[in-house]
Amino acid sequence: MTTHYSIDHWMKYVKDELNDTERVLLENHLYTCDQCLELYIEAVDKQEETLPSISDEAAFMNDIMKKISNENMVIEKVTEKKRPFYQSSIFHYAIAASLTLILMSAGFFQSIIKHTDTIQKAEISVKQQSKTDGLVDKTFAWMDSFDGSKKEDFKK
Repeated sequence: MTTHYSIDHWMKYVKDELNDTERVLLENHLYTCDQCLELYIEAVDKQEETLPSISDEAAFMNDIMKKISNENMVIEKVTEKKRPFYQSSIFHYAIAASLTLILMSAGFFQSIIKHTDTIQKAEISVKQQSKTDGLVDKTFAWMDSFDGSKKEDFKK
């Protein structure tokens, strides 16, 4: 069961007369309770009546706009800081290009290509030899071993 707060509570909230823990409780309650949200809006409307009126709205708005533009200028100056040279992309490209040239002149890429060629040739030779071819080769080798042993017997 949710507890609803009175209009007096919401008036204290609007006037900033509550401590931090009570403010947090009321703020969290506003997320879930439409009835209290209406009371809060009513309290804001009542508080608005007590605020002083602005005599020259155009001058007030111009002052605010000047302050905003001044803040924007300060933000732009902060963001315009020049980055160090080592953080620029041209520096990174130069490092990459120089490392590539060093590795090329040392033959690093050629050794990788030779190594991949030997791996590819070994894979191709393993793939091309079928089981029947292997069986035939072993049979001929076995038969050749008999021929070699008979020839040695005849020589003795």
